[in-house]
Formats: sequence, structure tokens, C-alpha cells
Amino acid sequence: MITTRGRWFLIVAGLILFWSVVSIGDFMPFVLMLGLTAMLWFCGEWMLFALRIRYASNQITLDRTLIQNERPQPNLWANVRATVRLTVTLQPDGWRLPFVQLADKVPVGLHILSGTRRIETVLHRGESVDIEYDVMPTAPGVALFEGIEVRAADLTGFFYKRWFLRVPVESLVLPMLVGEEGNQRATKRINTMPPPGIHRLRRPGGGSELLDLREYRPGDPPKTIAWKASARRDMLITKEFENDVPVRCTLFLDTSNAMRLGEPGDTPLAYASGLSATLAQAISSNRDIVGVCLFDEQNTQRMKPARTRIHTMQMLRTFAESASLQPDFNLTDQPLLQRLCLSLGHELYPELLTKQVNSRPFGLFWIPLLDSRAKWLLLIPMLFMYSLFTSTGLNTFIQVINDIVRPQAPEDLIPFIIVGVILLAMPLTLAGLYWLIFGLRGFLPPRSTLLSERKRLAALFCAIDGDNPSALERYIHDDEAFNARANRFLADHRSLPPPDLLDDDGNYRFLGASKADVLCDAMLRSIGTAKDNELYVILADLVELNDEQLEPILKAVRGARGRHHQVMVLLPWPVDLPDEAEEDQDRDLTIKRLIENNLYSSYRGKFDRTRTALIRSGASVLKFYKGDAVRLILQRIEQLRHSRIRR
Repeated sequence: MITTRGRWFLIVAGLILFWSVVSIGDFMPFVLMLGLTAMLWFCGEWMLFALRIRYASNQITLDRTLIQNERPQPNLWANVRATVRLTVTLQPDGWRLPFVQLADKVPVGLHILSGTRRIETVLHRGESVDIEYDVMPTAPGVALFEGIEVRAADLTGFFYKRWFLRVPVESLVLPMLVGEEGNQRATKRINTMPPPGIHRLRRPGGGSELLDLREYRPGDPPKTIAWKASARRDMLITKEFENDVPVRCTLFLDTSNAMRLGEPGDTPLAYASGLSATLAQAISSNRDIVGVCLFDEQNTQRMKPARTRIHTMQMLRTFAESASLQPDFNLTDQPLLQRLCLSLGHELYPELLTKQVNSRPFGLFWIPLLDSRAKWLLLIPMLFMYSLFTSTGLNTFIQVINDIVRPQAPEDLIPFIIVGVILLAMPLTLAGLYWLIFGLRGFLPPRSTLLSERKRLAALFCAIDGDNPSALERYIHDDEAFNARANRFLADHRSLPPPDLLDDDGNYRFLGASKADVLCDAMLRSIGTAKDNELYVILADLVELNDEQLEPILKAVRGARGRHHQVMVLLPWPVDLPDEAEEDQDRDLTIKRLIENNLYSSYRGKFDRTRTALIRSGASVLKFYKGDAVRLILQRIEQLRHSRIRR
């Protein structure tokens, strides 16, 4: 609570007061009054500052408003400028704070465009202070606003207090429709259908818009005969009407760990979610029916195809939530895990990590000997003492004392007894010394430092979860329980470090071969419930799968093509990976360049192998991150529509 300036002032005032007391013989009342005045003033300011903090820290409230398109919004839209407005109010029961610094914690993925998130002001009781700044959400996901950081100090700068006002607010960053793909209905071959709402058709083929005239075919209904045109041509002519046949499209989005790798907001899953949202809105604007199926290594989440506005908003929310997913992995490096959690705890929960409320007991560092395998060494002195109670052992013990003392007279009995007691107590003394040294090792670093951090974090976790003291002991002594809770703590606050891509054996950690079976089951289920020709769009990372692991997906694609469905597969393409192999003519290649060329060639080979296998099964393969995939998919939907209206 005392700053460096305050410590120096206290030291100087203490020295002045000490000098005036020591020099009592010379009696310098001015120096004595100066030292006493400085000390009393310092103590008074300290007490006043402590009272201000005590009666003001719990009386501060925070109200956050997100403004987009000039009106408050519960959620944000990606790539649209937004304003974050905070209102910090000191309640009438609080004490005035003469100097306060307020700083908002901006979530990952929001870039500040203008304004400031940090202000310095004075908080008066019953008054409010506003903080306003503009941000730009760069990618869909979830924006977690933790709260604001409050730093209070007195006007002299002697005292300082920092705490975090936690008012967590989660706001979805919904993906926006990019470009003009879904702003208008795709153009048909001959005429354009009216906008939604003008013609509400009860069944496919029930439209009244004339599409074409053709010759009469046996089996055509008489009501479709154009009698005037037939009379002019002296032959039967049949009228063809515009058929409003909606195309069903199902988006299969891969949410496995392989799609979650990368910086927050810059992962393949975030881009795939934005692309899926664009497709969903474009397809819905064409009055077609779209559904979503999210799948990972184990589970699937389905949304039935529909084309209502509520359904579209639900899909956008689903895509935003999926874009914020983090890789499921457990950080096992104990020192690194503790440092990350402790740093985050000091930032968000500083009041729960202070020495006043989160102390470290002295007995925590003692290492019990009986809890370790070294306790069996204590059997040696016990066996030695037991051997003395035998006749042979007692005779040997007395003989050793005689050889040391060599008594010649009765007065040598006292040294004989003293030596015997020393020899008798020596095994117990050595055992006690070994027990003491073994236990005191816990007070030496690095064990003492790691154990101290672990105890403080365990107490923090128990305070957050509201657990009992048994959970505290479990976190301290159970490594698995502590690692699981620490990883969850980092994941809840979106502060997980980048994972290692390779395991201990050198294999790719996030291969996710089981997602092929999950995707196969989801596609077969959709094929089994399909009523007409449909379009299946798969956005998944399938490049790392070998031929055997890819076979279930190929089986599902062949099944879909056998039922006359269309399948499009969109595979991720890294941003920093060039499309064509770069041929470096320089002979002096660096090791880094050689490794990059090797990795690029390996990925291209895997991509070509996967694309070839999917194309042979009947699917169309595209890249995302590159090209206009939305327009190609809309064209494929139009082809499906026109392939069905001709009878």
C-alpha cells in the first residue's frame, strides 16, 4: 500500500525524529517538532487513505453499454465499428477518492480505433464518470469483458491501492455478410422470381409465373394447355410455369481441435465460421432452406434446415460460439502453468492474492519423513537398539566401552557410564538429525517457491468455486486435480498458451481421426432423411488424414452421389502458404528456408492426395482462405434448382 516515495518520506521523518531524541542534550525543539509533525501527518494520511479505500471500493458500480449502428446492442457484428461506453458510479454511501485511474480490459479480438480505455479522474460520491472508445471486431466469436482495473492513490503519492472491479459481460460477435453474394437473389436462366412475400406458393410447381411454352407431351394435364397458342400453331402447346422449388443445403462445419489452432480470431475455425455464416445468409436470402451440423472428434450438433429469420439468427449465434472455441488440451508443465495462472490471478483477482487473506503457513513447507519412501531408513537404529537386548549384543556393547575407557579403578565408572550413554544415544541422534535435515529441505528453493505459488492458487480456486477446505488440500497435494482446475481457469478467461503440435513420439497431436466416422454418420443420417436432391457443403480439415482414415468420408460422399445429391468440400489453406511451389535459384539456402520448402511441399502433397480422393468419390473440392467460394456454392445451388424444374 505504501509507495517508494512514501517509504523514503517515512525513513527521512524517522531519522529526523531519532536524531532529535538522541541529541536530547543539545535539545533542538524545532527538529523534534518537525519529526513529530511529519510522523503524525504521515500516519494521519495513511489512516485517511485506508478509510477511503475501505468505504469506497465496495461502493463503485459499473454499467457497460455496447453501441453499434447508433443504438445499444446486446451483441456485436464482425467488421462493424462499435462504441464501448462505461459508466463508473460511486454510490452516495462511499467516500470521495481524490485520484483514481480507471482502465478497461479489452477482450482479445477487438482493436481500439479511437478514444481511450484509461482515464484519470476524481470520484465524488453520487457522481458518475464515463469512459468511451471505439473498437473494431475483426472476427466472429465471443468477446468477454472482464471488468475494469481501479488504481487509487492519495494526492501526495505516498499510498497506493489497486483492485479489479469484476463485472463480467459476454457478448457474441456475430459474423456479418461479406460482399454482395446474399444481397440479391441469383439470376435465373429466363426470368427472375419475385421477391419473398409476393407469391406464397403452397407446393412446388404451383407458381403462376409463365416460364416457357413447349409442345404437348402425353400425360401433361389439360389445364396447362395454351389454347390460343395451340390455335395459332394448329398443334397442342403446353404452358410451363415457374416452379419455386427450394433447395435444401446442409453445412457441415468441423469444430475439432485441428480447426481451433492459431491466434484468437485468426484460426481456421473462425474463418470457416464466417464463411458458413455468409453462405447461410446468402442461401436464406435466395429463399432456399439451409441447415447446420457441427461436428468434432466425438459429438455432433444439428440444426434442422429452415429459412426463417429466427433460424438465421440462431445459426449466426451458433457460428459465433463455435468461432471462439479453444483447443482441448491440458498443459502439464507445472512451473509454466503456475506462472500463467498466478499472473492472470494478480491481474483479475488481486484482492484474493494479498498476504492478508492468502498467507502461507510455516508448516506447509515441512517435508514429513514418514510420508516418503526414505522412512525405512529409520529401521536401522531400531534394529541396532533391538540387538542390544540380546546377550551377544550386550556383551559386544560392553566390550566396546571397555576398549574405549579401559577402567582400572572404581572412579572410572562415571566415564564408563557416560561413554555408554553416548554410544547408546548415537543411533537415535543420527535418526533425529536425518529427520530434521529431510524436513528442512522443503524450505529451500525451488520447491518452496513452487509450493508457495501452488497454495496461493489453490486458495484462489477455492474462493472462486466456493469449495470447502478439503478442496484446498486436494489442489495442493493432487497434481491431476490441480492441473485440471488450472487449465480450466486459463480457458475460462481465454488465456491458454499455444499448444505443442507434436506429442512425445513426434506425431501430430490434433489429428482427430475419429471425426471422419462422426462426419460419416452425420452425412448418412442426413441422406436417410432427405426428400429431394440436396447440397452438402463440408468445411473441414481433412488434409492430415491418411487414406484409411479418410475412407468413411469417401463412403458417405459416394452414398450421397448415389442418391443424386451434390457434395462440396472446402479444405483449409494456410494464409502464409503460396499456391505454387516457389523455386529458389539461390544456392546458398538457409536452414530455415529449406525447412519451410520441405513443409510446404509436404502439405501440398497431402492436399493433392486428399483432393484427388474426394474428386474420385464425386465431390467438388475448393480451398477456403483463397478464392470466391461463396459465389461458386451459390452457382451450384442454382444448378440444382434448374436441374429439377424440368419435368
